[in-house]
Amino acid sequence: MTDKIKDFRKLEQYPKLVAEAEANEKCLPCILCEPVCPTGAIKVTFNKTREDFGPLRKGIEGKITIDKEKCNLCGRCARFCPAFLLVEKGEKEKGPKDLVPYEQLLVDEELCDYCGLCVPLCPEEAIKVEGEPLAADLKFEGKIEIDKDLCIGCGRCALVCPYEAIAVKKPFEGEIKLIEKNLVKCDPQGCQACFNVCPAKCWYVDERGKAAPVKEQCIFCGACALACPLSAIEVQRSGVRTTEVKETPWAEEWKEAISAIKTGERKLPDVSKALAPPAIERPPLPAPEKPKINPELLKRVDEALRPLGPLLKKPKVRKILESEAPGKASEKIVERLRKEEAKKEEAQKAAALAEAK
Repeated sequence: MTDKIKDFRKLEQYPKLVAEAEANEKCLPCILCEPVCPTGAIKVTFNKTREDFGPLRKGIEGKITIDKEKCNLCGRCARFCPAFLLVEKGEKEKGPKDLVPYEQLLVDEELCDYCGLCVPLCPEEAIKVEGEPLAADLKFEGKIEIDKDLCIGCGRCALVCPYEAIAVKKPFEGEIKLIEKNLVKCDPQGCQACFNVCPAKCWYVDERGKAAPVKEQCIFCGACALACPLSAIEVQRSGVRTTEVKETPWAEEWKEAISAIKTGERKLPDVSKALAPPAIERPPLPAPEKPKINPELLKRVDEALRPLGPLLKKPKVRKILESEAPGKASEKIVERLRKEEAKKEEAQKAAALAEAK
């Protein structure tokens, strides 16, 4: 039963992201690309070591020097002979801004018999040896292997290579931006969310003390943008590199999924199971008819309300309307209206008496 189980990711009918690095004819190889690969996808091996030419010869005097101006710390000599020691950078010095993993090359002359075999294998002619050369036919060859299942296409290997010997295909094309207004609160010493999720290890702390990416190493996967608690990172994808989409029953779905990677828009299926009722045709309602107005009746209403106008403008009356119950307020306002009318009648009588005198 287990023999029939297949990894569907390796079947041709399923498209896959293309992320790869390939060495070309310029590759020596050296070992600079191997330690900088964030996924351990690169393995470099050599066919010969110093031990293949016999043990160290005793009692031979000589001198070996390394021109530090020429040496690019490629490590070929260190892989060949134990007399060479590559000193790795400290953890604080390592980072994406300077990918070369070593800080210097040392020679332990106690392990050196000045055989001179290291001289021709140095691509920069940085090694000089004085002594008794060892007569040997040295064909020092290397082999570089890149695991396609592990390679993410970050390009660190190509960036560290001094010979432009590696071509890289990134899975995505795009751009990564920092949103400055949100970056103010960035604290990479305490947060490091972008550092932790980045598969390419392209983040560092800049001179302002903020997190920043080396854009040449970014694969535009978008993990950092999703992880940032400040929404200070924006990743835009303009292209997706995939294998051919075969004409299968799921071809359109694959194309939609690939398009969604670029646009960020996903077509989600309706899983609500809700049924929409048919649209109801509603005839338009007739325009409302204007009511007929009796001028005589309207005049009588205006005359009945006219005495209330001045009364309703008084603050005390408005307070009664706002604070009292409708029935109680009506009683108080009617009482006030009667008092106002009584005052007017008394004033009229007083004026008539004054005229009579």
